[in-house]
Amino acid sequence: MFSTILLIDDDNPTNYLHRFYLEEWNICQSVHVALDGREALTLIQQNPAIFKSPNSLILLDINMPVMNGFEFLQAYSLLEENQKADGVFVMLTTTLSEAYQQRANSMSEISGFIKKPVVQEELLSKAHSSPRR
Repeated sequence: MFSTILLIDDDNPTNYLHRFYLEEWNICQSVHVALDGREALTLIQQNPAIFKSPNSLILLDINMPVMNGFEFLQAYSLLEENQKADGVFVMLTTTLSEAYQQRANSMSEISGFIKKPVVQEELLSKAHSSPRR
């Protein structure tokens, strides 16, 4: 069970669907949504107690306006340690391109890659296979 899940995705219908699934599956205590990377950084920085709780999961879309998933990870890496979430990152995408996979695999923060829409077994497998767990 996750304490908190943060969905970072610019697509409202996808967020609605994923939030519904996550709550239906009863795998977390709370779900938060940010529509782009900049909004997610602000949310994490302004709510450190929420995202510092153990077993947080951050589902990060790659293609977003304002700040995409990779730009978010670059900005996130510059945060002070006390501002960072205590969680696992899983990247979300509609197309699983080889270039995205290679780039994500080179980043130690990323636990895995999954296609949208999220499937419970795949999500749990990627989130729990992280070296941070």
